[in-house]
Amino acid sequence: MVVAISQIVTAITAALRTPGVVQAIAEAVAGARTGREEFASKAEVNALKADVADIKTDMVALKADVADLKADLKLLKFGYGPVILALLVKLTFFP
Repeated sequence: MVVAISQIVTAITAALRTPGVVQAIAEAVAGARTGREEFASKAEVNALKADVADIKTDMVALKADVADLKADLKLLKFGYGPVILALLVKLTFFP
């Protein structure tokens, strides 16, 4: 059953609204009670830490792949560049 936080706050405030409880105290207690849902449990924190460790491992592998691509681009730029230039010169000046 899904219940909105505002409904929980309203229900707790109504329950605390008795002749001996001031309205402001009832609202403060209700707000403090529902605010606890924003915190993560230890299991959730540990799961996030494991996910971050996996992402770091993936980043190391990605950096290695990028370094390989840079090396391949250097080969293309400096290895095949003069060959393409020579072909263009031959086709332009020696038909």
